[in-house]
Amino acid sequence: MLFELQASYKPAGDQPEAIKQTLASFKKDNATTLMWATGTGKTFTMANVIQDLQKPTLIISHNKTLAAQLATEFKHFFPKNAVHYFVSYFDYYQPESYLPEQWLFIEKEATINQDIQMYRLATMASLLDRKDVIVVASASSLYGLGQQEFFRDYSMRLEVGKEYDFSHLKKQLLKMQYKPMQSSIEAGMFDIKGEIIDIYMSTEKIIYRLHFNEEELEMIERKDATTFQNMWTAKTVTVRPATQYIQDMKNIDVILEQMQAEMEIRHKEFTDAGLLVEAERIKKRVSYDIRMIRETWFVNGIENYSLYFDDRLPGQPPNTIFDYFPDDMLLIIDESHMTIPQLKAMPQADASRKTNLIKHGFRLPSAIDHRPLRFEELEVTLWLRQEGDIIADQAAAYLKDNADQAHMKILKQQDKTIEARAQNHIDTIKAKHKEKAKTLFVSATPSLYELDLSSKVVEQIIRPTGLLDPLTYIYPKSWDYNILLDSIDKLQAKKPHVTAYLESYKHHGKEDIEDIFGS
Repeated sequence: MLFELQASYKPAGDQPEAIKQTLASFKKDNATTLMWATGTGKTFTMANVIQDLQKPTLIISHNKTLAAQLATEFKHFFPKNAVHYFVSYFDYYQPESYLPEQWLFIEKEATINQDIQMYRLATMASLLDRKDVIVVASASSLYGLGQQEFFRDYSMRLEVGKEYDFSHLKKQLLKMQYKPMQSSIEAGMFDIKGEIIDIYMSTEKIIYRLHFNEEELEMIERKDATTFQNMWTAKTVTVRPATQYIQDMKNIDVILEQMQAEMEIRHKEFTDAGLLVEAERIKKRVSYDIRMIRETWFVNGIENYSLYFDDRLPGQPPNTIFDYFPDDMLLIIDESHMTIPQLKAMPQADASRKTNLIKHGFRLPSAIDHRPLRFEELEVTLWLRQEGDIIADQAAAYLKDNADQAHMKILKQQDKTIEARAQNHIDTIKAKHKEKAKTLFVSATPSLYELDLSSKVVEQIIRPTGLLDPLTYIYPKSWDYNILLDSIDKLQAKKPHVTAYLESYKHHGKEDIEDIFGS
């Protein structure tokens, strides 16, 4: 059994029936809606569904705070399983943008939360290593990551008793974006002293000290990163990349040639149009980025060239956390009436910002393809929609809207057409299909979208305690206050302590009642 739920209580109230109906619905269809009332224990119901289905699970919440709360609760329910928190790692984020009306370019500014970055990398590592994984994420899960294959291939496994070349180890760590220690060792850094190498893991607060005898690895010590105390020794250790945007540099010369070619085409377009400032701007920026990537294999904003590094064609969907999950995953969209609108709006806002940057020479046209996964692409991935004509129309419309002269010239060189790109887009989406995936919408007020997609709407109204919300009576608005006065008398008879509250009011007539309750 992959998932083992541990709790000191069992489902009660409406929970047992809600769990039963949800599981029965999943046997017939891919999507179900759980409509719950406050205090009925939806998190415990979700945990029971996960245990019964035994599927790797991604839970999406509409904000970081609720996601953190859910992650904490699921860690309590599943202490033996891998429960991860996967949200945007920025404490502060000002995206790169340009406001043409004000001639104002805003540089990208970001403050990265190192702990959250570690949680993200640990999530990616767990999804490669095991199946009993629960990930609680925010809507930022739509944004692109490095390819799963690259993240796996650039990992490094070290074993006691084997021989390693020190210069090769250092180069490999640098390729994985680990940095040499500066004043003190921090996450994602390494330090070499003689025949000892310290590696501060990117996925956990652990430092691995590697002891060598010349080139033979003799011992691996596991140390607490805070106290530096020895925890235990290990026979093997797998070092994961220090960045989620790890890129395959085997074809780096080809990638840089493609960047250079697009830059030259774009530069000529601006020059021919008399836009000399934009022409010089794009040439200067891309030339600098190419030099940095050639020398250090990295540059700030490297994600804007993900089209080339990922070997994608224009319009193809990016790689996301969904690609790290197997075909039989379970997706739970918490507070779906608020989360789904977020998932729909994010790609549109991103495209609008990128369009201005491209138009005014701050980024190449290919930067438009560093984008979130569009909602219709997610729907097809999870079998919530068939690709069919709808996806074909959306793909073609998107590609035509975003096709500019620079892209078109490159495509002509590659003997590609708009229609071929649209078909390639559809083929890529089909390849991402997760045929056995299940989706559970969880909401107290589900929208028509969830209701239309769900073969079953499961209600969870009665609390585990059996207590119900008190009945509420709504009186028609009128000048007949006798009903209201009778109600107050009945309330005082049933709950005498209310009398003390009303004693300060004199409610013998209409005017006094209006003073208390409004006219």
